Amino acid sequence: MKASLRVHATRRTSRGTDRGTVLPMVLVFTVVISMVVVAVADYTTTGLRYGRVVEARADRLSAADGGLRYAIQKLERVGNHECPQINPPDINGAAVTLTCTPVGATFGDTEGYALVLTGETVPPGLPLVDAQGGASEVKRISGLVYMNRLDFSLQAPMQFENGQMQYTVTASNPSADPCPTTHVLRNNGIAINTSSPSADVKFTADHFGVVCTTQPWNRSANPTDNPSTQFVNEQGKFSEPERADLSALPLNPGPTTNGTCTVFRPGRYTVAPALGNYNYFLSGNYLFDGITMAVGNGKVTAGRAVAESNQAIPNTACINSINGDPVTNVTQAGATFYLQNGARFEVRQNGTFEIMRRKQGRRFVSIHVLDNSLSWSQDVILQGPGSNKDMAMHGMVWAPRARITFANVSNIAKAQLLGGAVVSNIKVDSAAGTAGLVISVEPGDITGLLQLDSTATTSDGASTTIRSIVDYRPSTKYAAATSWRVLD
Repeated sequence: MKASLRVHATRRTSRGTDRGTVLPMVLVFTVVISMVVVAVADYTTTGLRYGRVVEARADRLSAADGGLRYAIQKLERVGNHECPQINPPDINGAAVTLTCTPVGATFGDTEGYALVLTGETVPPGLPLVDAQGGASEVKRISGLVYMNRLDFSLQAPMQFENGQMQYTVTASNPSADPCPTTHVLRNNGIAINTSSPSADVKFTADHFGVVCTTQPWNRSANPTDNPSTQFVNEQGKFSEPERADLSALPLNPGPTTNGTCTVFRPGRYTVAPALGNYNYFLSGNYLFDGITMAVGNGKVTAGRAVAESNQAIPNTACINSINGDPVTNVTQAGATFYLQNGARFEVRQNGTFEIMRRKQGRRFVSIHVLDNSLSWSQDVILQGPGSNKDMAMHGMVWAPRARITFANVSNIAKAQLLGGAVVSNIKVDSAAGTAGLVISVEPGDITGLLQLDSTATTSDGASTTIRSIVDYRPSTKYAAATSWRVLD
């Protein structure tokens, strides 16, 4: 009996041990499964978060890419090298901003500018643009325009095309953006509404509006045309064109005749040339010292046209002299008139005056004033009263302290500045019947590189930037990306 009882007791102890292990096993399995579930949930959550980050970055990347493509399309329309103000639309919920910077030494600082009004010596409050005649005729300016201040005196509308208008503001805090959100243009001291169809100042659809800069107009007292420093934080926007060596010019060389054409040679003139009815100035550099050359009742053509610069005013009596001008390339063609000691030009009744552009360094120049002998109220070019006057300047006119006046131009005349002008102010008094004053920029060998940075920023502050270097040829409105990379 005792042995039987001992066996029974042992069996009861064995069954009690099996039941004691179930609960820990269940707890272990529960903990393991919970850990797996938590890990899977965390992995899934991380994947979703990463997916949202990737999706948001892809949206910003697409928005920045769209901003760049939008900017390149705008460059193809504007047709000048100066980086215009480009505001791409918001894309994929991101705000897109675009910055444009010229890179390298490819563009001259006055290329693309139709008109630069320095305001030099003009008393405060007086206009830089004065258009008092021809109220029914819109005066047209095509290309970039710079004005020291936005002051006009207009009785006739003035239309700006294919460019941008810039003006200078004083930066009290250079680290902050001093440009106002709206730009005030004044006509006779009264603010005008440029968005109204009846506004005195009009902008066409291919114009990029008004922007301001803190730079003054001038680069330095003795500017250079050094390509290596053209865009390296120089003070001022514009530099004087390179000056030719005038030391070896002959003094007052006498003219020759070729049929009915009077032919003049490059030289230093202290006596006004004795013009005939038909005149041709051979290609080269001229220095007019203290003289006024008045062109009336005759034609004057200066320099032979080559390299996409076509003569606008026929002078058939001098065609043999023009064709016989011994020029072979763009650096020899055309004429530049250097002026000093108050020298100036007048175009009078029945007179025509055309100067083909001549390359000086990197820029094409027709007239270059060397000193400060002319002031804001004195005209470097006066297209004065009278009828049947025609004028065309194919190169730039550099006279930053003087004025240009177009006065009472007749119906058949064309007052044309085809290479742009840097002057203190301009007076435009053309008659009502004139077919629109045209100041523009003639195409040339302008090519260079622009750096475009397009940044897309979302509401959470995250941003993505794409940079492209664009090969830009504004004379043909050609723009092509040479590189395209993501910065962040």
